[in-house]
Amino acid sequence: MESIDRKIWKRASTIGLIFTSVCLVICLIQYYCDPEADTFQKIVRLSIHFLAVNSFLFLFFNPLSFNIYAFLFYFYGCGNFLDNGNILGAICISASLVFLENSGFLKNRRKLKIPCLLIIPFSCIIVQYFHTGKLIFLLSVFYILGSVYILYLIWLLLVPKVERAYSSKSEKIISREKYTDRDIEFLERVLKGEKYSKIASLYNISESSVKAQMIELYHHLGVNSRTEFLAFCNGCTFILGNPEEQNNG
Repeated sequence: MESIDRKIWKRASTIGLIFTSVCLVICLIQYYCDPEADTFQKIVRLSIHFLAVNSFLFLFFNPLSFNIYAFLFYFYGCGNFLDNGNILGAICISASLVFLENSGFLKNRRKLKIPCLLIIPFSCIIVQYFHTGKLIFLLSVFYILGSVYILYLIWLLLVPKVERAYSSKSEKIISREKYTDRDIEFLERVLKGEKYSKIASLYNISESSVKAQMIELYHHLGVNSRTEFLAFCNGCTFILGNPEEQNNG
């Protein structure tokens, strides 16, 4: 894990914190100074921006916690559906799924997890129907479909580059002084999405021993958690080598 990754994502979290803080202040002003605005929507705006500020504050200190990004965009998207912000809502839900994919959450039982994750967003859209009326709701649905279509076009443009990037897996040479062959096996199994309990049963050791060992391995790699490891080491092939090879690589 290169320190530049952490710096980039810390900068991103700082921008998000500033942006959502300004939005929260504006929402507070509207809540108290605009009595004619819809009360339900004012409460929704306050709630999602309060959540966003706190999430970005956490990300400022833990910039590589992609699961927090997924959580943030998921509920921020649902809130935007309730607030008639359909395009932003669709983009946020899509972004949430991307972060969940990158964090390894969707590696297993994808076909079950994705429909379950879409239940709340669709429920928010139904609430919007009863709150706004049929005509505005129909327009909202087409706004959502339009934004999904645009995201699909962007995906078509990016997928060849992503496939090329993943087709040539990067090799990471790590020192024999710090790692063993079993360490490599542990890392590769975690990258495949296997749980610590399964790894423990395969090697006839306790799950707590596997967890302790993985925490130490994460520390050596410069990441703080399994989530960060999955996010930034996807596609890596670990090779045991000499310290000189590691420095040259």
